[in-house]
Amino acid sequence: MNELSLIQQSQAGVTSCFSQLVHLYQARLYQYLLGRCHNSHDAEDVLQDTFISAYKYIGSYQSKWQFSTWLFTIANRLIKKQHHLYYKDESIDESIIEHEDDKSIDRDNIWIQVKNRLNPEAYDVLWFFYIEELSIKEIAQVLQRSQSWVKISLFRSKKKLAKSKNIRKLSKDFLMQGILL
Repeated sequence: MNELSLIQQSQAGVTSCFSQLVHLYQARLYQYLLGRCHNSHDAEDVLQDTFISAYKYIGSYQSKWQFSTWLFTIANRLIKKQHHLYYKDESIDESIIEHEDDKSIDRDNIWIQVKNRLNPEAYDVLWFFYIEELSIKEIAQVLQRSQSWVKISLFRSKKKLAKSKNIRKLSKDFLMQGILL
């Protein structure tokens, strides 16, 4: 059964179809939430709350948006609602980051490096653009910002990351050059 059929059946009250939707999106949403929450337990809580809300309001879903966009919007609203519980707000000394041992840098931590250099919304813009491959319009909808804001944030974030020696090395080594200018 395709995604649209699963959504329509879920809207009609077929819980097994909604369970299949959860299965389809659970890993992607969890990966995103891990980058936004203090720990895996908080990410799991937001993930569960997101799917509970999605189930509760599945009738309001409109097919003009991708289902993933709708889910990420719900997750973002939940995180913003309880900002103090879920946002990581750690300040990192740039000199420590820049002088890390090159042996400790691998492709799995490029997003940790990115997160340490950007504010949460700028990180979200890059994540949605490069990992989720959402359009500017979809990112604007998820983050409840204008398309112009998303474009400017994307440009400024890439420019800021281009100044980082470790990010340049990671993007070059792992073919993620699209992140840089």
